[in-house]
Amino acid sequence: MQKVSESGEFIFAWLRVLDELTYYELLDVAPAANADQIRAAFHRFCDTFHPDRHVARSTDERDALLAIFKRGSEAYLALADLALRSQYDAQLASKVTHQPPRISQSARSRPPPSHTPGGAKRLEEAARSPSSRPFARRADELIESGDLRQAKLQLVMANHLDPGNADLESALRQVEARLAGPK
Repeated sequence: MQKVSESGEFIFAWLRVLDELTYYELLDVAPAANADQIRAAFHRFCDTFHPDRHVARSTDERDALLAIFKRGSEAYLALADLALRSQYDAQLASKVTHQPPRISQSARSRPPPSHTPGGAKRLEEAARSPSSRPFARRADELIESGDLRQAKLQLVMANHLDPGNADLESALRQVEARLAGPK
């Protein structure tokens, strides 16, 4: 993936083909890509298209970059989650329309970001950094499903992206303690 050029041509060219790209094409990964390859591809994508890297651009260019970045984030969330990826692959294989399918990341597709039963704060709410929120959200989901090893990985990433966050640090310590506890 090449860097965004000084002129806005490159941005608007991407925007024109955005609806024609599969999530795999958007992130420039093979359909057989593993989680690490998808994560690395998303980081490359962010290096190019993250709106915060282009604050000096015109409003039109920033709006286009935001649309591209949102679609890339949608692609990453769908491909990084095994259930969503399976759903996406099935839709892609069925080729219902000429455009690639999209996986909705609407608020209806996941639990509301409210407090967990018992009044505990959800990790996503505790995350201060927008980049750490998806990792915190996924950690909540994994903790609820009992997959503590994967939850720990998500919390390590959330803590890395939101250093000094006492809530996230505490959640990581709790998960580590549960993993180290008696089996």
